[in-house]
Amino acid sequence: MKVSFDFTVDDLVDGAERAVARSGVARGWRWQRLVVSCTLTAIVAYIAVPGSDGTKLFSAILAAILCAAILPFSSGGGRRHRLQQYFREQFGGDGPFTCEVELTPQALVTVQRGARNERQWSMIRAIQVTDNSVDFITQGAGSVIVRNRAFKSREEHDAFIDLARKYAPHAR
Repeated sequence: MKVSFDFTVDDLVDGAERAVARSGVARGWRWQRLVVSCTLTAIVAYIAVPGSDGTKLFSAILAAILCAAILPFSSGGGRRHRLQQYFREQFGGDGPFTCEVELTPQALVTVQRGARNERQWSMIRAIQVTDNSVDFITQGAGSVIVRNRAFKSREEHDAFIDLARKYAPHAR
């Protein structure tokens, strides 16, 4: 079964964000950044605020809490913008670009921008159905995201998923 769809730089950024969100290592980096930032903010507040030790401690705790509340929202836009710049550089523009995805008994086959890639079914760790895509999570090299716009009907979408799960029964 073969499907085709167009994708843009924003789709690539979304895919990269999904991959990072699935990564335990990346989550660890985010926690580490949060702890270090909040600790440094608390130290600066403790040193900068005049008054008793109790006042300084209260200020340090309040500063750390504010840092923890603000930091997760402050970096997302910058990260997305950097990813957009990266993918524009790699793909030569914003798109649209065409991606073909074929399910064969041997492999999940993708063709985009003239490059053909085959991922053996044994390398597919999970098949996740989301609101806007079918995601094939691979061992090692990321994922393949098939956008729902690749399917002409709900029946074709469901048949695609059923066939993929048949070829990769060990995928969760």
